[in-house]
Amino acid sequence: MEEKKTVSVKIGNMTYQISAREDSKYIEEIAKEADELIHSIQANKPELNPINIAILALINALDQKTKLENSFLSDDQNKIAQQKDFDDLNAEKLQLRELCWNLKKELLYYKNLCEVYEERIHDLNQITVQDKMPNRLKNKNNLKPLDKLQTSFPELNKSDENES
Repeated sequence: MEEKKTVSVKIGNMTYQISAREDSKYIEEIAKEADELIHSIQANKPELNPINIAILALINALDQKTKLENSFLSDDQNKIAQQKDFDDLNAEKLQLRELCWNLKKELLYYKNLCEVYEERIHDLNQITVQDKMPNRLKNKNNLKPLDKLQTSFPELNKSDENES
């Protein structure tokens, strides 16, 4: 446990002995601010007695403290809101990245499909005109599908000739 240090400071034309655990420089800086506050009030309101000046200085100091606390609270709330916005933007970024990835996969699929169809079109364009004609026009001696199924019996053909 630290020892209390006693520091002699002057605030508003009076000297005070202040005991505290804080560093003596810190105590002197605080006392200097208090002295400046007292002198600024005395300059603005010279007709006030020292007690009223001290009370106004206390009120002003508490006002500054409260405003700073509110400012810190507001800053904290802003940081929380900014963090939420940041998190939302990160989530949206991840969704967009996933969408982009899916679109790339789909684009690759369609690119490959186009290549396949281009090859088929190229192959179809290589077929000659003769190859495009139906069989019956190419060669008239070819059997028609029904002719292939037709059967003839030579015995029947002989008996038909004898009867005539």
